[in-house]
Amino acid sequence: MVCSLILFLVSHPACCQDAQPDVEPLRAALAKQKELKSVQVKFRQIKTAPALAEPIKTMGQLWLVPGKAFRWELGTPKKTSVVFDGESVFVLNEIKKTAQKLSPNDQAIKPLLLTLGIGNEASFEGLNSIFNITSTNQNAERHVSVMVPRSRLIRNFINSMLMQVNLKTSFVERIGWTQKDGTEMMTEFLKPTLNEPLEPSLFQVQAEQYKWSQ
Repeated sequence: MVCSLILFLVSHPACCQDAQPDVEPLRAALAKQKELKSVQVKFRQIKTAPALAEPIKTMGQLWLVPGKAFRWELGTPKKTSVVFDGESVFVLNEIKKTAQKLSPNDQAIKPLLLTLGIGNEASFEGLNSIFNITSTNQNAERHVSVMVPRSRLIRNFINSMLMQVNLKTSFVERIGWTQKDGTEMMTEFLKPTLNEPLEPSLFQVQAEQYKWSQ
């Protein structure tokens, strides 16, 4: 039921729109996340699309050093990995063993980096410069913000994005976005492990194991 409500909000960003959206809970949560040393968390990704008879649900895992590096693995066994080593983003097809190296400023990957706290814009002010927060909703435990891209370049990839934060932990519980073709993607994070040491090898890519696109 909660997921259905959130998907509805993403699809209809004008719904429940405040006259002046209350952005302070999101601002505070993003600021507090910067104090974390590390995050390990499993997640569930739910994809719906006009061409799909039923939603596709996939489990994954995230290792994150806020502001510095992350490894995002999708599938059990893993099918796709996205790794940021502090300089470049590597998108790895673990089935075909192909790979692509991207700049962290690439518009196709930037929304993911921003939601994970990566990049110069990964602050409330930076996020607000790229997305217009059109509506917010809140109860005693959670705050939901719906936003739309200001840039046409990003709108080529997504129409709107949602962030749900837990007000007690300040951790992002859900990230969702809709695409121009009607595809909706919702990522739900489970209970995280915080501030435990992470192996540096998590953020390294064994380049010789992949065929790289030019």
